[in-house]
Amino acid sequence: MVVWKKTAGGIAAAVVIFFLIAAVYSAIAATLLHFTDLSELSMEKWHGMTGAAAVLIGSTAGSAYAGQKGMYIGCLTAGIVIAISLLFNDATFEWSQLIHYGLFLACGITGGIIGVNVRGPKEK
Repeated sequence: MVVWKKTAGGIAAAVVIFFLIAAVYSAIAATLLHFTDLSELSMEKWHGMTGAAAVLIGSTAGSAYAGQKGMYIGCLTAGIVIAISLLFNDATFEWSQLIHYGLFLACGITGGIIGVNVRGPKEK
């Protein structure tokens, strides 16, 4: 397969896996908020950790699928997630959000490196 097709497939797989994890977490969080006495503010740290974990898992799976360019796939996965979150954010931009976006980038790059190395040596 052509190199760019494998890379594009890896990026697409990473983003889809991220959104699947985010959807499952959103359903669980909504259920907990509805049926328990938890407040949205008490779950704020879980939102950030779940987002970072979803970027890590998604970029790991996408890089393992592509088998190459792990840092590139991880960085683009995090970049797409950041762009979408900025696009659909109702609140004004705050500089403290840069910490979360930096965490997303770090998790994406780390997941990309792990994903390429999990796949094992390339067959010739």
